[in-house]
Order: sequence, then C-alpha cells, then structure tokens
Amino acid sequence: MSKLLEGQVALITGGSRGIGYAVAEAYLREGAKVVICGRDQARLKEAAARLSPLGEIQAILCDISDLDQVEAMVAQAIARFGRIDILINNAGISMTYGRVGDIDPRRWAYVIAVNLIGTFNCCHAVIPHMLRQGKGKIFNLKGYGADFPSPRVTAYGATKAAIVAFTRSLAREYRGTGVTANIFSPGMVKTDLILNGEATAEGRPHREKIGWFIDMMANPVEMPAALAVKMASSENDGVTGKEFQIMTKRKFLFRLMKYGLKRLAGRSARSSR
Repeated sequence: MSKLLEGQVALITGGSRGIGYAVAEAYLREGAKVVICGRDQARLKEAAARLSPLGEIQAILCDISDLDQVEAMVAQAIARFGRIDILINNAGISMTYGRVGDIDPRRWAYVIAVNLIGTFNCCHAVIPHMLRQGKGKIFNLKGYGADFPSPRVTAYGATKAAIVAFTRSLAREYRGTGVTANIFSPGMVKTDLILNGEATAEGRPHREKIGWFIDMMANPVEMPAALAVKMASSENDGVTGKEFQIMTKRKFLFRLMKYGLKRLAGRSARSSR
C-alpha cells in the first residue's frame, strides 16, 4: 500500500514536542522526509533520536523570531533534501497568564516575535524555493483567541487572530502559482504550552477555574497529527485559503452537552448516597 506523503519533504517548526512532534512522527510513517526545528538543542537531539527509526529526519536549532536563523535553517534543509514541499508553522509560545497591566511587556513582545513574526519569517524564507519547484503547501496554526476574546493571554490570542488574517491574504497573493496556504486548527491539546505556563497572582485563580474547560475540550495529540497528514496529502492538492479544523461547532456543542450530562450524573450519584 502506497504511503500518503511518499517522497515529500516537510519542515515542521516546534517539532521536538507536542503537536509538532506528533505531526513529524505521522509524516515519517507516511513516507515523508522531515525537518524539525526548535530552540532547545537537547530536546531536539532527543526527538530526532526517537524519530530516526521511522525515516529520514533532520533536526536544526533555530529561533524562528530571527530571520537570519530561519534562512540558515531553510538553506540546511535544502542542502540535505533538495526541496521543501510542506511547511507546518507550528512553533509558538505563550506568556504569563495575567492582565495587561500586570505582565512583562518584553515577554508580551517576544510572544508576538515568535508566533507572528516567526510565521512570517518561515513563509518568507520557504516560498521562493516552493515557487522554483512549482508547488508547495503552507499550513499556519490557528489557536485560542483567533475567533473570540482571550483575556489574560492577550499576546497569544492576538497572534493567532493575526495569523488567520495573514494566511488568508497569503493564499490570495500566491493563488495560481502552485503554492497554497491554509489554516491548521488542531483544537485544544494538553501540551506544555497549556499546562505548564506561569501566572500572575491575579491570574492564577482564573487559570485554575478553566481546568474543566481544558478537560472537556482537549484532544489526544494523535488527532491533529492525523488531520495534518490528510490536509497535506494529494487529496488536497490545489486547495488554498481553507481552514482545516478538528473542533467544529457541532463537535463543540456535542462535547459541551456530554460534559454537562456527566456532571449532572455525578451530582445525582452523590446526592443519592
């Protein structure tokens, strides 16, 4: 049986853990050659060691907020594999959970630099190679705050809203060239980004209150990885300006109803004791 991504070369930012790692693993299993990048050399080395039995993997240390580092990374990937067919702009960071007046402005600005400017940097560096190839697929990650207010994580939410607008514009700019740009909406996944962030004294109790929402909405990391394979496969050749998403409104309402019934059942069981 042929593999869905046989012979393709994929660059996955933030690929040493979480969603990025799961996508890298899924792509390797489907026959792709994979380049992952990240800011932690030890974590990259460990990820590459675990992934290497599945196929050809290249791990490159890179802070995507720095264009020079991004261009060097892309040059290394091209030198090894000769092309980049798929770009997954997955890398992202969050900030201290708290109100605007309570957080470090430098940290806020760095979130913008990594999440938004970093996404631009990777697109800017990869697109000329894709144009020379005559084709290429770009997928930029959507996240919390793109469609609704994101109090206490304003930088993260602002970047995700901006990435949606950026991707839609990118799709129009390169329509008809063979280079496509789409939005990858993986839904909520229990990663370090969600579970292990800092919080201000004011923000901490608010963060603790949303634990139930995370439990209700979180998907296993294999779900976005499977979607990432499908959206990059030949089934979606030529598709551009689209949002590939796991958590549709229908699924959201179903989970909300299911969670509500579960809580009611728990209350009934306790009251009958």
